[in-house]
Amino acid sequence: MRKILLASTALVALTSASAMAADVTISGSMNFIYSSDTQDENTDGSALGSASDFDSETDLNVKFSATTDSGITTTLNVGIDESNVNDDATATIAGDFGEIKIVSAAMDDNYVVSMDNAFDKAGEGTEGEGFELGGSVGESIGYKLPTLVEGLTIAVEHSNEDTTESFGYGVAYDAGIAKVSYAFISESTAASLNNEYTSVSLSGSVADINFGIEKNEIAAGTSIDEATLWGVSYALDAITLAYESGVSENENGDFDDYTQIAVSYSVAPGITAVLTSSEVNDIAGSGAADVEELEAQLKLSF
Repeated sequence: MRKILLASTALVALTSASAMAADVTISGSMNFIYSSDTQDENTDGSALGSASDFDSETDLNVKFSATTDSGITTTLNVGIDESNVNDDATATIAGDFGEIKIVSAAMDDNYVVSMDNAFDKAGEGTEGEGFELGGSVGESIGYKLPTLVEGLTIAVEHSNEDTTESFGYGVAYDAGIAKVSYAFISESTAASLNNEYTSVSLSGSVADINFGIEKNEIAAGTSIDEATLWGVSYALDAITLAYESGVSENENGDFDDYTQIAVSYSVAPGITAVLTSSEVNDIAGSGAADVEELEAQLKLSF
């Protein structure tokens, strides 16, 4: 009995020591959303009338980080959303050699894909279709080179699924007042289709004004879609005003566009109210995905 007790005590001590060796951060958030779309239509463009609903988004996030005696830092980040689905599931290994990132959740971005959000200033509401850089599906692994020049980021990433495989690279330079980036992803599918995605962006801040301009392109055989996007935000004490706009056009000249206006107010630490107005005009004028939406959110973070 004594041996069992001693062994149990040693096991608990070892577990405690292992837990203490890593820094653990737990955070959570909950968004309560009311949205009203006055442009709810059938696929032929005929009106269905207005539609409104309640929705919510809940996230629990746990992050572990540890540094070895040799200076290598490892992290593990796991999130669970309102549908009990993993999101923000990533792991990194960083040192003098650079940084390796493993993404386990299909909806999360690796180094290259994340270079396409310079225009995203409103942050909520509804955007048009095909406005962001694509080409990375499922789990992926990425590598970011060590800092060669202050402000310079060079990275590659690779994803490999049963039906889709992709490889991408990206370069970004942050000069302080402004940041420029270029990202490219080549994707091949089981249908022997090769798609190429590119994104070029410029972003920065002046006083309390943040801006971002982005140009994205999707080339799939003879089909080429181009999107031009820009956004700006202005912070005034507890209030932030934001505006976003985007236009996407295909090789036939058909296009869709969207605009967003957002006002957020920090009620107190961890409590934010957001009001967003979104308008989307559907590609080719079918009207099936037209949106005229007003969205109100109460966001709690812990």
